[in-house]
Amino acid sequence: MKKAFCTLLILMSILTATAQLPGCDGNRYRYNVFEAFDSTLNIQYGQNYTMNQVLQNLKMDIFEPKNDTATKRPLAVFIHGGGFMWGTRQETFSLCMLFALKGYVTATCDYRLIDVPLVDSLTVTEGMVQAVSDAKAAVRFFVEDAATNNKYRIDTNYIFISGVSAGGVTASHVAYLNASDNIPAYLSALISENGGFTGNSSANTHHTVPIKGVINYSGALWHKEFISTGEPPLFSVHDSGDLTVPCFHGLTDAFPFPLYVDGSCAMQQEANLKGVYNDIFINNSSGHCTYFYYSPLVDTVMQKSADFLYNLICNYNPTVSVPKNIENEILIYPNPAREWIDIRLPAQLNYEVQIHIFNSSGILVKEIENNLFTQVNISGFPPGLYFVHLKNHPGPSQKFVKL
Repeated sequence: MKKAFCTLLILMSILTATAQLPGCDGNRYRYNVFEAFDSTLNIQYGQNYTMNQVLQNLKMDIFEPKNDTATKRPLAVFIHGGGFMWGTRQETFSLCMLFALKGYVTATCDYRLIDVPLVDSLTVTEGMVQAVSDAKAAVRFFVEDAATNNKYRIDTNYIFISGVSAGGVTASHVAYLNASDNIPAYLSALISENGGFTGNSSANTHHTVPIKGVINYSGALWHKEFISTGEPPLFSVHDSGDLTVPCFHGLTDAFPFPLYVDGSCAMQQEANLKGVYNDIFINNSSGHCTYFYYSPLVDTVMQKSADFLYNLICNYNPTVSVPKNIENEILIYPNPAREWIDIRLPAQLNYEVQIHIFNSSGILVKEIENNLFTQVNISGFPPGLYFVHLKNHPGPSQKFVKL
């Protein structure tokens, strides 16, 4: 079976530090302003039974900027990938170290992995539900500390959650799945069986899980509609041709049975529709989390992540996305592209509309029957500017560049 996860190998060169500059001065939270960090390892934050009824102590590792004098600090919790079956919290050490040098308290946490035979998509869904329960308990550990001992000096108004692959799925559901959503019966039953929306991985469920923002690396939601108006801002990074976690609504190839998810591109569309502040970085690749393995691409991704969080911390009223009327939009990813483009058409169209692609001279180069979501091979197109138009449809054409 394919292992659907990213083993995080972020190049350690991105950890180069500069001089300390505290506060919202354009440096702290964006750049490496600390020379070193302190770590506290193997801290137990919860306990729960796996699917195979094995009692597991849930642990985390915590990183703090060394010699930091700030009395209140933002927290970033990072969750590892592994298809809910593999992986360890140590895989996100690089992310924790990097953001600790920028002035955050950071943590990476265990969550229960699937330890029963993988027979159907319900098993994977329960794995996700248990991971969400555990991640919420990890956040509550810091909320409780802030309300009592205040050892970690966390400002609970600025708690961010992030994850890679299955960790991104977990982080996104922590932030966006709640009791007010329209939840399918099968998922609602699994949530009820695993402690409800607070989860049952720790006893401190009287504390809330106040998420300020989400950094989603190649993750997804079971249903993009879980994103609602007024919910936390979202920054996503995704490979355009990812088959393990499709960027739009699609079938993951990670399991030997059908499982559909709404990836980062679909989540961005829903966030736009609901007026949720968001941004996305699309990497033109057919792999999964490939942006973590190449420099300077990984540096670009990390800087965009830091800039997004800085905006949430230091620009107290970041520009909120105005809800878009996307009903008449043609959406194209990636753009520019070399071999393939994905075309998402307005949802209200019937199947009689045809897709026409014109070159910059106005010559029709391809005609395609509409199936609302279409992958088009453009490898044979000469490099240049092209226009996608819907025959007999009043909406505007969209451009893309063939590299």
